[in-house]
Amino acid sequence: MKRADDTGTNIGLSITYECVVTISRIYPNQYLLEQAANSISRFLTCENNSLKYLGINGLINIINVNSKYCMEHQMVVVECLENPDETLKRKTFELLIKMTNQSNLEVIVDKLINFLK
Repeated sequence: MKRADDTGTNIGLSITYECVVTISRIYPNQYLLEQAANSISRFLTCENNSLKYLGINGLINIINVNSKYCMEHQMVVVECLENPDETLKRKTFELLIKMTNQSNLEVIVDKLINFLK
């Protein structure tokens, strides 16, 4: 995954995404989950909405296993709600619902209410 992530090419990003999906579906290994969450940040910071969508989808896979690895990306995810792409907004909305906990409830609910308006 590291080798593919370092290439910065579309094929490298594709391999990285598939590694993230595989890691999230096999027996949970904390080290691998942490590496997957770190790798997904490259997707979230891309200008390309398709790659952002893959990043959000990858975080949904990770959060289903362990939510603590997704919390570091919370603000970047919230910013995706302001993207003009409706598909990306809907997927982001789905992820934010899963990310909500007691410590971030107010911030996320405010963003979600603004999104729904």
